[in-house]
Amino acid sequence: MRILFVSPFPPSKDGIGKYTQLIVTALRAAGHEARVVVPRGNPGHPDDVIGALSGAGWPDLAALRDTARDWSPDLIHVQFAVAAFGTGTRTLLAWLELVRATTKIPVVVTMHEVTRDTALLRGPGFRLYGRLSRLCDHVIVHTHTARAVLTGSVGTPAAAVSVIPHPDTKPPRVISSPDDLRRRFSLGDKELLLAFGFIHVDKGLGDLIEALGILRKSAPHALDGIRLVIAGEVRPRMGLFRAFELRDRVHFARVLRRSHRAGLDDIVVLTGYVPEDDVAGWFKAAIGVVLPYRRTEQSGVASLANAFGVPVLASKVGGLAEQYGSSPWLFPPCNPQELAHVLARFAAAAPQERALSAGPRTAAEMETVLEATLSTYRMAATASEVATRWA
Repeated sequence: MRILFVSPFPPSKDGIGKYTQLIVTALRAAGHEARVVVPRGNPGHPDDVIGALSGAGWPDLAALRDTARDWSPDLIHVQFAVAAFGTGTRTLLAWLELVRATTKIPVVVTMHEVTRDTALLRGPGFRLYGRLSRLCDHVIVHTHTARAVLTGSVGTPAAAVSVIPHPDTKPPRVISSPDDLRRRFSLGDKELLLAFGFIHVDKGLGDLIEALGILRKSAPHALDGIRLVIAGEVRPRMGLFRAFELRDRVHFARVLRRSHRAGLDDIVVLTGYVPEDDVAGWFKAAIGVVLPYRRTEQSGVASLANAFGVPVLASKVGGLAEQYGSSPWLFPPCNPQELAHVLARFAAAAPQERALSAGPRTAAEMETVLEATLSTYRMAATASEVATRWA
């Protein structure tokens, strides 16, 4: 098959872009062809990228439609989240409408952040996801929670929505070793809890800091020999979405003030942006990855933790609750007191007890994900043929 993806793509710093790259690599290994249309052009994009939606008016959209049609894809696969397309979401919808009106190419969409986007945007979010659903022959989501929102509040037909879990991630190669990072950040032999990734108000970093503050007051020795490494920065945004970047920066500043007031300066370590060379080293150095999210659909950070076999302490939200349902290290979201209890138990546990979070998960091997995705492509092609026949 020839699949045209509409998605962020490396070198853009975007988790969905990395996900698309994984799928493209797997498709090619199985003998299929793939190309990409990106939301915004980037001079560093590889030859895989044949076009961009960025700044397109109707004449450019028509030209991009022609570019796609000239490549003769069997199917278009959109990888969508509001954060991934930003203000280009309207352009995406307009281009899909043009494609649907003037070609017979089937369209599939993977919706990565249904619950998070609709919770944030509310009415407009439900309408956006409803419109996008209607422009596609089939919808893929990663969790049953997301499917329930789509088939319930959004009104997408149940037969048009499939759940395909996020695939396991292959661990990246170790470039900077744990010892390198310990020396660089003066960590010595401390045990490291890792909060990794872009800093965002929905990720619950303030709840984690408050939980550590509770432990410092109630059981100060529980934190002996432990450091919290906050490895990441606020996501850079563009256009109107810079307001969300500002919100996240204000949130992070408040978190740091709260940390200082709680007397945690000796425990909290800030790394800033984490280059690719350092990613593996941080996960190999950590005794646990903390995901105190308030809202999330799924987590690429969780996939990395799983790939490295690092225990995960996670809140019971979205896909995390589905992934780690049998883990003793789950806690309610927005509940620093309960998170403090879990942190204390985890810190006191033996290494073999900490590893209990690596129980049954809903993530799947890439081969399984690819098989399910190809099956969805075939369903979408059939649905498109039926719609054309009855139009």
